Amino acid sequence: MKRILIVDDEMDTLNLFKMMLELIGYTAIITPDPAHALTLAEIERPDCILLDIMMPKLDGFTVCKMLRLHPTTHNLPIVFVTAYQANNLEARRIEAGADLLVPKPASMDALIKTIERAIALRQQAAPSG
Repeated sequence: MKRILIVDDEMDTLNLFKMMLELIGYTAIITPDPAHALTLAEIERPDCILLDIMMPKLDGFTVCKMLRLHPTTHNLPIVFVTAYQANNLEARRIEAGADLLVPKPASMDALIKTIERAIALRQQAAPSG
């Protein structure tokens, strides 16, 4: 069973994504607090992280960079799920280290396909051994 950490400061979004993922058999771990997400990712070791970009205190770009710097979480698949739009969004995603991006509002199908793709990308990139 896949475990997905969802980080978003909007409780409605957290609850919607949790329900969508649990409907297909995933386990959803949720937090509205980006700082707490760093600890949760280290402890829970999810299969993938869904990360909002626009959050107070720590934005998703910063959280992603912090996750990439930590030895326990540096290789976790990270997907930005955001309503944030900017001309340089793709460049900022790459610079922060996120694997993929899904625009909000996200359909269940788009969310699941992107999670699966992010996990597959990280598995392909992992050294065999």
